Amino acid sequence: MKLKKTNVLRLLTSTILTMSTMVLCAAPVYAENLGSTISLEESGMELNNVERGECPYTWVTVNDGATQVLYPSGGMYSIMYDLRYFSNGNDFTQNDYQSSTGCGGYKSLTEHPDFLDSLRETLQNARNSGTSIILRFSYASDKTTGNEPSKAGEKGAEPDVDLILKHISELSNVINDYKDTVLAVECGMYGPWGEMHTSMYDEPEYYGQLSKAWIADLDPNIKVLVRAPKHLMAHYDFAGKAEDFAAAVSSGSLKIDPRLGMYNDGYLGSSTDVGTFGDKNEWPYITRETAADLLQRMDTVPYGGEMAYVTAASLKADGSIIYDEPALMGELYMSHLSYLHNINESGHVIAGELDKLTVSEDFILPGMDKSDVAPYIGKSYREFIRDHMGYRLLVKESDLSETVDEDGTFSMTGKITNTGFGNFLTDKKAEVILKNGDDIFISSIDSFNAKELKSLGTMDYDWTFEVPTDLASGDWDVYLRIKNASDTGEVSKTGISFANKDCFDEDLRANKIGTISISSEGVKETTDEPDTPDQPGTDASTDEPGADASTDEPGTDASTDDQGKTDKDKKDSCDSKDKKNKKDKKDDKHYHNKKKDNKHKSGKKYSFKHYKHKKH
Repeated sequence: MKLKKTNVLRLLTSTILTMSTMVLCAAPVYAENLGSTISLEESGMELNNVERGECPYTWVTVNDGATQVLYPSGGMYSIMYDLRYFSNGNDFTQNDYQSSTGCGGYKSLTEHPDFLDSLRETLQNARNSGTSIILRFSYASDKTTGNEPSKAGEKGAEPDVDLILKHISELSNVINDYKDTVLAVECGMYGPWGEMHTSMYDEPEYYGQLSKAWIADLDPNIKVLVRAPKHLMAHYDFAGKAEDFAAAVSSGSLKIDPRLGMYNDGYLGSSTDVGTFGDKNEWPYITRETAADLLQRMDTVPYGGEMAYVTAASLKADGSIIYDEPALMGELYMSHLSYLHNINESGHVIAGELDKLTVSEDFILPGMDKSDVAPYIGKSYREFIRDHMGYRLLVKESDLSETVDEDGTFSMTGKITNTGFGNFLTDKKAEVILKNGDDIFISSIDSFNAKELKSLGTMDYDWTFEVPTDLASGDWDVYLRIKNASDTGEVSKTGISFANKDCFDEDLRANKIGTISISSEGVKETTDEPDTPDQPGTDASTDEPGADASTDEPGTDASTDDQGKTDKDKKDSCDSKDKKNKKDKKDDKHYHNKKKDNKHKSGKKYSFKHYKHKKH
């Protein structure tokens, strides 16, 4: 099924963001391996970054024994808990599913000797490794119906939503202590595999009740995902009113909760993602096209799940969107796809089909720079999807002083593009790092709100730094690190790898931009107060608007008349630098689109704090 052209155009007009800042003068001296050395080429590599990408999962079943403790490691991981031990079960049955099995009784979660403690330990392990977690809780981790709690009614077992709500409250009390680690909770709580179908609770009156309970009980930083559009409709009080809901989506009048999203465990399995969507906007479904419109606006929450488990024969027969390249490319960006459990699963039918389909230059979205995806042209769609889920940052332009100016400062400018399908989902902060051997100096960049770097958007940076008085002479490598705002330790666990070739330092979790040579003459006493060290909970998104490097004071133009200057002064002037730029760096692949006529220096000067280097 093809998406309307207007939808793709809306994607482009609503997501392309450019924040322009003023670019500093070039460095005064040029030497090989000094200044900006980062390659501006896209690496075409899979990146292991937080809150996006491949998301392996593990089911943990609670029983009479000790509860399994996990040690998640990687950018993103999904943990699902089978809570049948705490349920008395019910008599709901359906063909092709097995009936209630293995239930332990009507219990509070606190009645188990170690379950909540093991959950804490697992989440602490994830925090220690810098892994983003998506959680799901259910009473069945298999094809079982009737495992949810029940109470006695006139006609047998009836739903007992109160016990489920109690379990949600007990779980939230633990999860909230790890709001920096748990990205989202999938609503789950009923149905086989927690997929919110084939259950006595599969009724509109329970849909919104459960999602609203999670929203209310969880910390505001944690997202909540439901399984299908019917659950979203119920949450927004449109149960039974699919046409009205679709109209509200189309008109933009639907007030979207920025914490509420959807997980899709039938992804790409058919034209409707195996019943996730419908052929018409008719309760309990909305069409795939309406869903794409909705998901495009739900850009503050993760969207993903798992590719459906179907046969190769049914995939084409049922009209999977993977065989319609323009529609697929448009939907990937419109839906902001951010994670999949099985994108790298060997032998998976859809993954195998995506390996056979190659990305064509003809269907790159209008407005995208083809060089940003050049390594993927002619490569498989599986690799393209795998690497572009969530955000993907690419430094497009870069300039760095090669030596320190006479006033004891140096400058760093550039441009970063987000080529991924999605956005940052939590607050981020930027840091610039100076490294020489085991010596580390770090500067926090409070004017750069990285969370504003949206899908297909670009941001410029323009920073001036004061060299610390205790900085030793020598060549210092300069790194840029973007990490979770909650990651406040000296050793970063969540620093994001850029897509540029060979720039990421695993130990620092930062990206090398280049090298600056610092001599004793360049180190001067500074009068500004040093940056305050990060405090836990500091939010990079709380910057005052307008605190951008582009708010320069007038009259600071370095291109003013240089009469009366010494020969050395003239050599170090911006005009001299520009001439040397043109001569020495005309063909330098690291030197792109410098704005030589715009020579204002940033009004703010950043300072550094000295850290003793600690390895992971």
